[in-house]
Amino acid sequence: MGSALLSESLVFARLLRTHRGRARLTQEDLAERARLSVRTVRDLERGRTRYPHRTSVRRLATALGLTGDDRVTFEAAPPRPLGAPAVAPSPEWDLPPVSGTVFLSRIPLLREVEDAVLVAVAGGDPALVAITGPAGVGKTTLAAQCGYVLRERLALDVLFLDLGRDRREPGELRAAARLARAGRPAAPGSAGRSLLLADGATDAGRVLPLLTLGFTAVVVTAREPLAGLTPSRHVALSRLG
Repeated sequence: MGSALLSESLVFARLLRTHRGRARLTQEDLAERARLSVRTVRDLERGRTRYPHRTSVRRLATALGLTGDDRVTFEAAPPRPLGAPAVAPSPEWDLPPVSGTVFLSRIPLLREVEDAVLVAVAGGDPALVAITGPAGVGKTTLAAQCGYVLRERLALDVLFLDLGRDRREPGELRAAARLARAGRPAAPGSAGRSLLLADGATDAGRVLPLLTLGFTAVVVTAREPLAGLTPSRHVALSRLG
């Protein structure tokens, strides 16, 4: 086991040196950018650190300018203690707390979303559901309620992404979603099936890369239908009377 850990440490060390060389940074430059000590960088590059801290690895990835699959590979490379997940679950991907009360007029809309996802769970094509409506109409609440219902009824893993606040570029956002999905404990009976709720979308360009990650279904909320995004089901909300 010791030799295996050493080998894994050396793999990460080699990867770190390679990316630092491509970025044309000295160890001192990288340490300053990543807000780490030079000794920490040196030990990592020599494979002396048995289990690199996740925060240090993320800082290094940012300092090296890694994005997309390069960042995913880099952050997943360091060895982890036995039983530890490759990626720590992050609360930023959790469903927001919402009221458990669903207005009677919106129960049919919730069922529309459930029906679309159910087809995907049963072996159909991945579902893409758009929930649209003006600001303040309750799109986020309905989407989150759908998430809670679908998690219980269909045993789906559910991730929530607030696109209105998240300013990451599409490639970095895709990499972060991929990491988050890999690091979350699977729901009992989910068999790898998962749902992504992408809330507050304003641009299809930030949503489209997320559709390539293999989610069973993606639910997108937006004020207006997004050009370039073709949902399998569209739910339009209006203000409650």
